[in-house]
Amino acid sequence: MTYFSGQGRVFIGSRDTSGNPQGLTFVGNVPDLKVSLSVETLEHQESQSGQRLTDLQLIKTKKGEFACTLEELIQSNLELALYGSTTTVTTGTVTDEPVIAAAELSKLYLLGKQNVSTVVVKAGATTVAAGKYTVNAKHGSIMFTDITGVTGAIAASYSYGAASVTAMFTQPLPERWVRFEGLNTADANKEVVIDLYRVAINPAKDLSVISADLMKFELSGQVLADLTKAAAGALGQFGRIVLL
Repeated sequence: MTYFSGQGRVFIGSRDTSGNPQGLTFVGNVPDLKVSLSVETLEHQESQSGQRLTDLQLIKTKKGEFACTLEELIQSNLELALYGSTTTVTTGTVTDEPVIAAAELSKLYLLGKQNVSTVVVKAGATTVAAGKYTVNAKHGSIMFTDITGVTGAIAASYSYGAASVTAMFTQPLPERWVRFEGLNTADANKEVVIDLYRVAINPAKDLSVISADLMKFELSGQVLADLTKAAAGALGQFGRIVLL
């Protein structure tokens, strides 16, 4: 008997116009990966015997579902989960960036960049003493602890460091090639390959940002037919499993 218990690496990448995979990206540790196949059928009942027996079943549609749990917070995973695009911020400086029309105590005011240093705050044309506010340098924000004599519009000048910024919902629904390169740990670690040629990936259902556990987020989607491949060919049109 041959049992299966899998472990391995998952790679996801884009396809070209001919349906071929481009360079695939390793998504990191994946504790759970599922592929679910289903069909929708049309059933016919005969009307002669008095028992209305089912005498025909036709397959109307074939479809598959894909789901995997990601654990690593890396740029490529975020782009898939958020339908996002990433901008790389290089180091630079900002001069007299408008912050707020008038300062209030204990309110958090956001700077336009993160990873900041050498912050200088002005109220109107007057430089505010550094002891009147605190700076969260990594997050890029300031908070006033004393507004005595602080009048006029608040502006900030500062330097900022490199960062990677992924904006949400800036890209269309991604269709990706998904590959699993794994081991059957129940059968002497024999190798197995699974390819899904065309997966329409849904945005992440949730991002557990505050949790007692490691953050995990699920990628799911529908396995679509790849009509660039022959239905009766060695690859099929949805995917393949290769036992090595």
